[in-house]
Amino acid sequence: MSPAEPDRTTLPMGAAAPPGVTPPGRSSPPGVQAPELPSSRRDMLRAGGTALIASLLGVFGLGAVTSAKNGEPVRAGDKTTATRATLLESSKGPALQAKMVGKGEGVGLKGTAGSAKGVGVQGEATSEKGASVGVKGLSASPEGIAGQFAATRGGTAVEATASDKEGVALRTRGRLELRERSGISSVSGGAEFVIPVAGGLSDKSLIIATLQDHFPGVHVESASVLDAKDGLIVVRLSQAVPEPARVGWIVLD
Repeated sequence: MSPAEPDRTTLPMGAAAPPGVTPPGRSSPPGVQAPELPSSRRDMLRAGGTALIASLLGVFGLGAVTSAKNGEPVRAGDKTTATRATLLESSKGPALQAKMVGKGEGVGLKGTAGSAKGVGVQGEATSEKGASVGVKGLSASPEGIAGQFAATRGGTAVEATASDKEGVALRTRGRLELRERSGISSVSGGAEFVIPVAGGLSDKSLIIATLQDHFPGVHVESASVLDAKDGLIVVRLSQAVPEPARVGWIVLD
């Protein structure tokens, strides 16, 4: 006959354990196996330990890091790494939607590229017909900006390329505003306009200028960089004007 299973019934306070049963909190005698904890209790201890670790990470400002394998789910609040791309497909509506709520400056979706030729966010339009869009930004605010790009370390904020000879690198519909690189300046008289330009100039900067007021026989003879270091351009007229005049200018680098 096989040995009988030890009794795992919980003992009352102060009661002696029957032979072959080790009370909780004591070591089992040699040759006697301690009863295992019920699975529900083990799960509770495991969950409690996980919650404790998560709480400590939150206290010290450390987010939970999950090194997930390919095929494993992405969990909210965790960092997941993989060696293959994650593809989200949807026949209706956005496949992925990120929303920043609350007040202050926040980011709904952020892409970062740390390699020399990496790309933080890439959009592709692969439809053979129709005006498909790779990346689209919308602004419903009167002072909002649908897309904003900034070069903070001397790089290029926006680069538009059309590799096909029939393609268009940059197209605008509506007004085009060149802040700090265009304007209208006035002078009380004379034949020269010396105009300061913000944002820097170079010896290769191209200046375009035209009179905004009509003076018979008077026209712009030249527009050029006067001092690139100090950011000054000069517009010269064919002859002096006897009264205040305005000249419009654009700087293209």
